[in-house]
Amino acid sequence: MKMFLISSGVAVVIAVVAFYMLQSTGMDTASVLSGPDVRL
Repeated sequence: MKMFLISSGVAVVIAVVAFYMLQSTGMDTASVLSGPDVRL
């Protein structure tokens, strides 16, 4: 159960960071997704 909570928390943090980067850069969804996906 603890692992599930940890993985959920990490997923939420990643989503928030991705959303924050999207807001601050103002890029469209396609260009934002192509960056982090390649880097990951």
